[in-house]
Amino acid sequence: MILIAALAAALAAALVWVLFPTGLESKLSTFRTLTVEEYKMIRDDASAFARTVESKGIRVHLGPDRGTSFEFTCKGVPLLLIDNGPILLTANTFGNTDQRAPALRAFREHLYAQLTPEGRPGASGLIHGEPTGLEAFILKHRDGIDIAEQCR
Repeated sequence: MILIAALAAALAAALVWVLFPTGLESKLSTFRTLTVEEYKMIRDDASAFARTVESKGIRVHLGPDRGTSFEFTCKGVPLLLIDNGPILLTANTFGNTDQRAPALRAFREHLYAQLTPEGRPGASGLIHGEPTGLEAFILKHRDGIDIAEQCR
């Protein structure tokens, strides 16, 4: 009987580990989509900026040369995702980005100043903060995202 209870508890823990939903809140901003040439200039700016903050742990992931998106991370934690889609350019700024990597704020503001707002990204609310407790633990140990990382 004890063995069955232990197996049931282990199975329940495994299911929680595998199926527990995790995520990082983000603020979505939408802009007019860019031409290939305009997007290349923005992408090149992102690459140049990343070289100046690389020592702080901020990285840019550009993807393939003809890709339409790039992402900034702080030691593996997402900060800013830009996607130049066919209808809109979307920018996702993930929770606590300005506290986690303050140097990225000036680049983001410079980038947004070059873009034309378009579309309706939905209700723009405050990002409530970082995951805590079990969600933070699973993000770190299952998903490889340590939300405590700082890039200052």
